[in-house]
Amino acid sequence: MTGWLPLVFLLQGGAPTVGDTVWLSRTIALPPGHVVRAADWEPADPVELLGRPKVVISGDSAQISYSVVFWRPGLQVIELPGPLLLGPGGTVDSVAGQVVRLTVRSVLPAVPPDSVLPPQPRASLVPRRAVTLLPLAILLTLALALLLPLHLWWRRRGPSMPPVRMPTDLPDPPLNRWADAGEYRAVANVAAVRLRSTVARQVTGAHAGLDTERLLAELAAVRPHWPLAELANVLRKLDDARFGITGSPDALELSRSTLELRERLLRDAA
Repeated sequence: MTGWLPLVFLLQGGAPTVGDTVWLSRTIALPPGHVVRAADWEPADPVELLGRPKVVISGDSAQISYSVVFWRPGLQVIELPGPLLLGPGGTVDSVAGQVVRLTVRSVLPAVPPDSVLPPQPRASLVPRRAVTLLPLAILLTLALALLLPLHLWWRRRGPSMPPVRMPTDLPDPPLNRWADAGEYRAVANVAAVRLRSTVARQVTGAHAGLDTERLLAELAAVRPHWPLAELANVLRKLDDARFGITGSPDALELSRSTLELRERLLRDAA
């Protein structure tokens, strides 16, 4: 084990205080043909290592420096680890560690102990402020005065619009042209809608939502004097044509039959 030279403390500006960066440096004699390696060091609280150690070779000596900071004032006892010496042929020699005692000053000013502080006089009573709802009432009054006209203006009625009148006279669809184009289902559908609308205007319960059989049953109960057999025959043929059950080229003739049947029903109702 080799000998060691005196320990040196390097500070950044004056004596060490809490939070100062302190370099703990140690210089050892370096035998010929040897290489020095700084030992790993994990100091305990309140010492904190700031970085990796530095090794500076100067002639036959080596300086190992550790950058640390102290977080507690007072006397600090630090044990620096000894470096390793790597010799020729792979030999390893170690240097003994070194115990360091260092006084760290506090950055806080010195204050007298609590026992020498003079007693303070008795505190007087703290008056309570009077609680009033006047500011809240003023605020609500102003808000009401500002928002009420705005609300009435927003809810005002706009100008009345003229009523929309639905056209009463709709043009007749071109049934002849549809029949010539082979659109028998469209022709039968228009004829069925016209006939059912006429029946629905005469009998309230015979609305358009009923199928043909239920419609005929409703008419048999309230209009037994109508030509129900003829009406049933026309409605069933129109259903077969418009639902595609039979491709009926006679849809145009059925449409003309419905016109005649509608006129008879209207005359009977009158």
